[in-house]
Amino acid sequence: MRYIITVLLFCFTLQAQGYINWQPPVVKATKGDHSGHSGHGKRKAKQLQLNNYDPHSELEIFYIKPTLEKIELKLENSLVSLPRTGMENYHALVVNQTKDKSINSSVFYKYSRGRPSKVSPTKITQLQKSDLEIAPILLPREHDEYHGSKSYDFEVRFKGEKLPYNSVIFNTSNGTTKTIQADEGSEFSVTMPNDFKNVKTGKRKNRPAQFILKSSYVNEGITYTTTLAMPYYVSPTDYWQSVSGGAIVLIFGLIVGLYLFRNINKKKKKKGKV
Repeated sequence: MRYIITVLLFCFTLQAQGYINWQPPVVKATKGDHSGHSGHGKRKAKQLQLNNYDPHSELEIFYIKPTLEKIELKLENSLVSLPRTGMENYHALVVNQTKDKSINSSVFYKYSRGRPSKVSPTKITQLQKSDLEIAPILLPREHDEYHGSKSYDFEVRFKGEKLPYNSVIFNTSNGTTKTIQADEGSEFSVTMPNDFKNVKTGKRKNRPAQFILKSSYVNEGITYTTTLAMPYYVSPTDYWQSVSGGAIVLIFGLIVGLYLFRNINKKKKKKGKV
């Protein structure tokens, strides 16, 4: 319940600022699409909710595979069901909203498992998905996620070109807020905050929080806004995993291994002399 209340407060803040964004569902889930294969073993598809969109605007929603193929999607009760592509790698969920003299967009990256796609994730991040866009320089690796206390690099682009010195606002569902300015190369760095409360030992015992990067730009009388929303997790090394302890264990293991190796060689030499 506390998690839902936190997410709702986060949504209201964004709504007041006029941005749309993807987020975990805080409305009742619908019967999502199932896998395209008949038979047993069907599971409900993962769903995401679109927050602060205008139902009277023109909406374009699509899901991009690692191979850059697009799948058109539709909202149902503010929710979208993500199709299973059978491909392992990052996918991108994109929405572009157009109304009057404003164009709003939001992007969410999701790692899915399946057969190897043999495609670099940088292809999907470098692909132009909206007019104004915030994109990761590098997405976290396969078995990694965004973690508190770690730094990550992003860039701002407008119509596929770098947009230097544009301001970016960083918010988290845990209450952290700060303003960042992209450099001359349109890049900026964010250190994910360690703003989790009541942390328990073990990753599965701690819910992820949501971070959102948002930026706006006015060009030829049209206002563009964009968001990049993703989950981030408690860093184990901040709580239940000790880096120094791990280093000690590693050094101890190397010493023991060296000792055993030398003893084995000595025994072999003695046998050779006999």
